[in-house]
Amino acid sequence: MRTSHLAIRKRIENEKLSITDEQLFASPAYAAYLTDLAEAASKRYKRSIKVRTFWDNSDDAAVAWTDNRIIHINTGNSITRSYPTRKLRADSIAGLAGHELGHILYTDFTMLAVYSEALDAGRFYPNVPDELTMDEQDALDEYRQYIADKDEPALAAVAHAAHTVSNILEDIYTEARMCDAFPGVYRTGILLNSIRMMEVMPTVTEQIDRGDMGFSVLCNLLLQYCRSGDVNNLTGYTGEYMNKLVECIPLADDAVYDTDARVRYDCTNRILLKWWKYIRELIELFRKNQEEAKQQLSEQLGGNTPIPLGKGKPVAGKFKHDKDAEEMDKNTIQKVVAEETGRIALEKTDSFEEGSNPGVTHDNTFEGSGYTSTEEDMNRILTGMAEERVEAQMEDELTAELQEEADRIEYGNAHKGIHVTIHRITQPEESLVQSYSRIAPPLLLLSKRIQSRVTDLLKDRRDGGKQTNLLMGRRINARAFAQEDGKVFYSNRLPEESMNLAVALLVDESGSMSSSDRITYARSASIVLYDFCVKLGIPVIVYGHTSYDRDVDMYAYAEFDSHDKKECCRMMDMSARGGNRDGAALRYVAERLMTRDEETKLLILISDGQPASYDYSGTAAEADLRGIKREYQNKGITMFAAAIGSDKENIERIYKDGFLDITDLNQLPVNLTRLIMRYIKG
Repeated sequence: MRTSHLAIRKRIENEKLSITDEQLFASPAYAAYLTDLAEAASKRYKRSIKVRTFWDNSDDAAVAWTDNRIIHINTGNSITRSYPTRKLRADSIAGLAGHELGHILYTDFTMLAVYSEALDAGRFYPNVPDELTMDEQDALDEYRQYIADKDEPALAAVAHAAHTVSNILEDIYTEARMCDAFPGVYRTGILLNSIRMMEVMPTVTEQIDRGDMGFSVLCNLLLQYCRSGDVNNLTGYTGEYMNKLVECIPLADDAVYDTDARVRYDCTNRILLKWWKYIRELIELFRKNQEEAKQQLSEQLGGNTPIPLGKGKPVAGKFKHDKDAEEMDKNTIQKVVAEETGRIALEKTDSFEEGSNPGVTHDNTFEGSGYTSTEEDMNRILTGMAEERVEAQMEDELTAELQEEADRIEYGNAHKGIHVTIHRITQPEESLVQSYSRIAPPLLLLSKRIQSRVTDLLKDRRDGGKQTNLLMGRRINARAFAQEDGKVFYSNRLPEESMNLAVALLVDESGSMSSSDRITYARSASIVLYDFCVKLGIPVIVYGHTSYDRDVDMYAYAEFDSHDKKECCRMMDMSARGGNRDGAALRYVAERLMTRDEETKLLILISDGQPASYDYSGTAAEADLRGIKREYQNKGITMFAAAIGSDKENIERIYKDGFLDITDLNQLPVNLTRLIMRYIKG
C-alpha cells in the first residue's frame, strides 16, 4: 500500500475536524499537555505534579480538585461548556488547572492543619480577636459558652463556617499569586473563569427570594467582591447583608494579598464574629441534621471549591499584586509558562466607603488577557491526536492488506492446509516505548558508527564523478602513461539516485530461542539493522515467525509501507514462543520482497536450528527449504541464514552458500550490517 504524503495530510486534517471536545479534552494527550504546563510552572519549586482529565457533563458533577500531587479536572463542567469556542473552552480548562496548582504551590497546609485543629478544639487561631464591638464581644462570649458546654453541633457549625470563609479568602489569594507569577495561559484562564462565575452568580435579591441562608448570601457576596471588587446587585439592594459585607471589606482587602496565612485566619475569625447572627441560624440547622445542613450550604454557595488536603509549607518568593491589572499590557503575556520576568507593582486598593451601594459592572469589551498561543497549543494537540488516529487507521489497513496477501500465497505441498496469520501491533503500549527508550542509545550509536563507513561511498554515488587508473576501458588518460603500470583508462560515473537495494529480516521466534539469550541478541540485531537501513534510505522489513500445531504466526514488526515511527518499539515484543515452520514464513517474506522494484533483494533469516513444527521436520522440511531458496534465488532474491545456535551444521547443510556462522552473538548486529554493506559497495 503506497500512500502519498499529501493524501496522509488530508486524512489528518479531516480527522482533526471529527474530534469532539470530549475526545480532545479528556484525552491522555491533553492531560499530558496540562501536565507539561504544570510541571513547567512548578519545576522552579521542585514539585512533581500530574494532571488527569475526564468528562462528566452532569449538572452535579465536580469541577476540579487535587490531592496536592495530582490535579483532576472535569473538562465537561458547565462553566467550560458555556463558552462558544473551543479556544475559550481550552483557556477555561487551563484556568481550572491553574487554580488547583495555586493551592499546591501557595497554600500553607501546615498552618491550615493547625487552624483546623484549633477550631475542632474550640479555639481561635492564631489568637482571639481583640478590639471588638459590643455585639462582637457578645458573640465571642456565646462561642466560649459553647466550648464550655462542649456543644458539639454548635462547635461543628462554627468550624464549618470558618472553613467556608477561609476557603474563599485562600482561593482568591492563590489565584492572585498564580496570575502574578504566570501572566500567560494560567492568568488568562483564571480571569476568564472568574468573569463567567460572576456572570452566573445570583443577585442578592434572588438569593433572598429563594430563601437562602443568610450565611450563604454573605459568603457569595464576599466571594464576588474578592474576585472582582464588585458584587452582583442589579436590583440596587441596600439592606443588612450589604452592610455586613461593607464591614468586612477592609479585613478582606488585607487578607487576600498577604503571604502570611495567619492574616487570613485572623480575618476569618473576625468575620465570623461580625456575622454571628447568621452563624446562629447555621447552628440551629446543624442541631437538626449536620449532613443536610452541609448539603444545603454547598448548594447555595457558588464558585467556591474546597481546599485540597495536603501538608507542607508554601513555596517561597515575593508576591506583588495589582488588583487593577485586568488591563495588563499584552507584551507581558508569556507563551505558556516561561520563566518569570518583571513583577506587577504592589498597590493597596481603597476599601468601600461606609454606606456605599456596590453594583455589578459588565465589561462587554473584555477580550482576554492577551495570551495568543492557546489556539496554537490546542491545534498542536489536535494534530497529534489526528495523526495518531490516522496512523492507527492506516496500520489497521496495512495489517488487513498483509493478511490478504498471506491468504493469496501458494505455500506449496509441504504447507497444504496450513493457515498463516499476520500479527501487527497498531499502537505499541507505553511499556514497550519505555523499554525501547532505555535500551536504544548504545544500539543506535553502533548503527551510526557503521553507517559512517559507507557515507563517503554513498556520497560519491549520488554525486557521480571520474574513476581513474583502470586496466580496461574505452577512455584513455594520457597523463597516466608515465606510470608504466598499464592503468591508463578511466570512466565517468553517472550520479545514482538510490542504492537499488531492499532488505528483509526474518527472526526465528521458536521456544528454543529463549536459550542463551538468543532472542535478546536477535532483537538487538533487528533494531540495529533496521536503523542502519532506514538512515541510509534502504527499504527494509522485519518479521518474526513461530508456529502452533499446523498454523503459522507471523509478526510484522517493521513494514515497507508503515507511516509511523514506532517500528523499533514493536520489536521490543519479539519473544521466544512455539515451533518454527520456516518454509511458510520464508515464502511469505520472500513474496513481500518481490513487491519491491529494487534490483538487489536480500532476505536474512536469524535462526538457532532446523525446522521443528507439527508434521514439518527432518529431511522433508530441509528439502522444502532448499527448494524455496533455489526458487527465489531464480527470482532475484539472495537468501542468507545467520546460525546463532548449536544446530549450525544442519543450517549450513540447508542454505549452503547462504550460511552465516555467528559464533559470537555480540557480533550479530555488526555481521548483519556488514553483509548489507557488501551489497552497498557492489
